[in-house]
Amino acid sequence: MKPRIHVTAIVMAVAAATAAMSLATHAWVGLASAGTPQDSLTVEEAVRLALASHPAVAQAEQGVAAAQARIGSTSSARYPDVAVAGSYTRIGPVPDITFAGHAFELAPANNYDVHIGLRQTVYDFGRTNTAVDLARAASETAEDNVEQVKWALAYRTIAVFNSILILRENVAVLDDQISALKEHLEESRKKVQAGTATDFDVLTTQVRTAAATNDRIEAASNLEAQEIALRELVGWPSDAPVKLAGDFAKTEQTLDGPALLAAAFGQRPEMIVARDAEMTAALQVRLASLGDRPSVGLTLASGFTTGYPDNLNQLKANYAAGFDFRVPVFNGNRTQNQRREAEAGLHAAEARTDDLKRQITADVDQAVARARATWDKTENAEVLVKQAEEAVAMAKTKYAAGVVTNLDLLDAQTSLTQAKLGYLRSLYAYSISLVEIDRATGKRVW
Repeated sequence: MKPRIHVTAIVMAVAAATAAMSLATHAWVGLASAGTPQDSLTVEEAVRLALASHPAVAQAEQGVAAAQARIGSTSSARYPDVAVAGSYTRIGPVPDITFAGHAFELAPANNYDVHIGLRQTVYDFGRTNTAVDLARAASETAEDNVEQVKWALAYRTIAVFNSILILRENVAVLDDQISALKEHLEESRKKVQAGTATDFDVLTTQVRTAAATNDRIEAASNLEAQEIALRELVGWPSDAPVKLAGDFAKTEQTLDGPALLAAAFGQRPEMIVARDAEMTAALQVRLASLGDRPSVGLTLASGFTTGYPDNLNQLKANYAAGFDFRVPVFNGNRTQNQRREAEAGLHAAEARTDDLKRQITADVDQAVARARATWDKTENAEVLVKQAEEAVAMAKTKYAAGVVTNLDLLDAQTSLTQAKLGYLRSLYAYSISLVEIDRATGKRVW
């Protein structure tokens, strides 16, 4: 007797694929839909819903808003700093002098001062401009981070969507097997009653039916888990029905390794963010190097104050204007250390980019190799299904004629189920390998 059918292998393959990859959108066909729980949802619409509603995207977009606000706050150093200030001071005793028998107060007892002051940095050797450039670089990084979040979320959504489709295919195959086993069981019971078969035939069929039922329960459980995950991604309520539109499409793709690698270096989200990090680090080095540069500023003030000799208690209009400058002489080597720190950060960013290039090269090469291998397996698995179908047809004819035993027919049916599951597994693996290529090259799928 051959071992009973297990779907554990294909379930594990689906789970692993869901965590890391998905079927490419071009590998599925289906009608467009409005994307509501009542419609048949396409993979494209599922991605659109996830990107429109998922909190991870909103969180990343708020990072962009914060970065843009930081540009404005940094740019404020280019504008004058204007403030209105006022004060009141009561002093005593009031200073005075006596001259010719008369006492003259040198200051009022009540001192009032109100003025508007302005300070404008005239020149700081590029520190402000560099700080603004650094803020702009941070904003660009935040925007690229949004794209990276969307990219990861889109592929995760496609993975869950397509896992549901493959698991539903598994359940359908197992349903067919169980239905065939039940029909065979009824036929075996009739043969026992007619005396042309034994109870062993019935018992063997019952064992195979129970095993197939357990496999279906396992596949259905995994299917339910993936449906829950899809509802979470697209923002549906927990009781919403999951109706999907899509199917497998067996189409061989032409693969150009060097072209795919060049595309990956240009559009992979991690590479874009890594280049942003290099640019930011270079600006930080430049800003740190300006720490010892002097700065020149203009100050203006105008207002009203008391204390003028002709009338100490009268508020009089006044103004003040001047230039100030600051030349750092010694700051405990802070600037040098800050520059060294920034340069280390730049070297680390460059090393990170080089590391990513190696990883991306390996990702693309491995994806291309898997795609070519899985295509060959798919071709072979398709042939096996046709051969298994012919074997079952022959076994049924021979069993009806009493030429083969019950076990022979069961083994033929088992082999057909295995062949169908194997074909689904290989077709799924090939489709995943295509999306691995899309993912490895950073293809935008929304």
